[in-house]
Amino acid sequence: MLGSAKDLLERGVIRRRGMLLLGIAVALIGGSAWGQPAPRILQLDAITCREVQALPGEQRDRFLIYLTGYLDGKQGAAAWDEALTGQRIDRAVAACKANPDASLLRVFTEAWSR
Repeated sequence: MLGSAKDLLERGVIRRRGMLLLGIAVALIGGSAWGQPAPRILQLDAITCREVQALPGEQRDRFLIYLTGYLDGKQGAAAWDEALTGQRIDRAVAACKANPDASLLRVFTEAWSR
């Protein structure tokens, strides 16, 4: 059964609202991607502290999250120790500020070995 005119009208309104919301979502997603920098591939063994410091904030944060996970994985860490990770990052950042042309991987690897 098709239902009453009221039911059909309500379904049509809901369908139009759904399409409108979908259109707005697509526009917002497309608009936010428009203003973001293009994804990059960064070689861990080639990037310097200076190059990482020059990355836009969110991109730099994502890269450092990846790097710390990489280093923890190399050590076989199965748990995240927030305090220890924070200390290691602080040591690495201080070393990077002291020597911006240093290999970021070397600096962080040294910080992770302590």
